[in-house]
Amino acid sequence: MIQRIQSLYLFFTAIFYLNYWYFGMEWFEKGFLILSDIFAHVDGKEGIFFIISYIPLFIAIVCLISILLFRNRVLQYKFVIQAFRVSLFMCLFTVFYFYNTLEALIDMMPSKILEFFLYAAILNPFICSFLIYKALNFIKKDDELISSLNRIR
Repeated sequence: MIQRIQSLYLFFTAIFYLNYWYFGMEWFEKGFLILSDIFAHVDGKEGIFFIISYIPLFIAIVCLISILLFRNRVLQYKFVIQAFRVSLFMCLFTVFYFYNTLEALIDMMPSKILEFFLYAAILNPFICSFLIYKALNFIKKDDELISSLNRIR
């Protein structure tokens, strides 16, 4: 149900990660070429790139599915916990990725607006992780409220 605050948090997280995935794929590929120089000795770089490039899409889909699971709070909580864990991985990967590629990506930027969006892309996983965390808190509060109402009857 979209009226619940945790559904809004999850919806905004899904929108942010979908934008992060859709609009950032071209620049992620360029940055990954820079990273491939660092990991020249690693086999299967293309597989790693494929998996990591679709993680934001996976988180967005899990968040959208968990919105639809509003009647089953236990299952919704489990889905959101998994999205939170993967989002924390994205935070760590973002720190690693931009630590190694930020200067080269800024040099490639054709305009200041795209440079601003690059900095927004750095903050995106952290903001989304916070929104997922808040959604987890509200799902837990809803579950506690419903379970307390069941005890009174």
